Amino acid sequence: MSPVGTPSWRVIPSVRDLRSLDSAVASPSADILLSNVHIGNLAAIARKVHDAGKHVLVQSDLIGGFKADAEGLLLLRNQFDVDGVFTSSHSTIALAKKSGMRRYFRVSLMDSRSVCTAVDALRSFSGDGVELLPAPAAIEVEPQIRRILADKEILAGGFINTPERLAQVRAAGFDGATTSTNSMWSESNEIHPRNR
Repeated sequence: MSPVGTPSWRVIPSVRDLRSLDSAVASPSADILLSNVHIGNLAAIARKVHDAGKHVLVQSDLIGGFKADAEGLLLLRNQFDVDGVFTSSHSTIALAKKSGMRRYFRVSLMDSRSVCTAVDALRSFSGDGVELLPAPAAIEVEPQIRRILADKEILAGGFINTPERLAQVRAAGFDGATTSTNSMWSESNEIHPRNR
């Protein structure tokens, strides 16, 4: 389920290369996911994203020079104005909740065992949403995850680099997708409630 005020289907730009930050900021997405930043440049980047009226999401596991402990998460929120985190760490999800940030749990679907582990872990999940990776595997397990997390936002990520794959993800029932492929960051790839 998409957060209040967001499209019913959305594409979140995942910025791995800072040269594509301007394209992400110019996209229709209300959120920008920073997938490759350093604690030294995070403040300037977050300011640029906020100046464009967008929210800053980070992959907290991938921030250079950063430790995702209680003090670190508070620093992200209070010093760097980060609005939300994507993480594969249960403890980081819990700490982010205390700091008031949005929380997305990243789930890697490598084999049937990892799917079973994810299903068990998500039964008690209290964050805002999940990102299932990679997209081809995510499409297969989306119905299982939807049964458990009917009231959460479910995103697909990884290997979403063509219009065809994006269409497959959308048709599978996801609330949105994260992608680092700039050509996927267009208004035509979002569905607003009034257009459904």
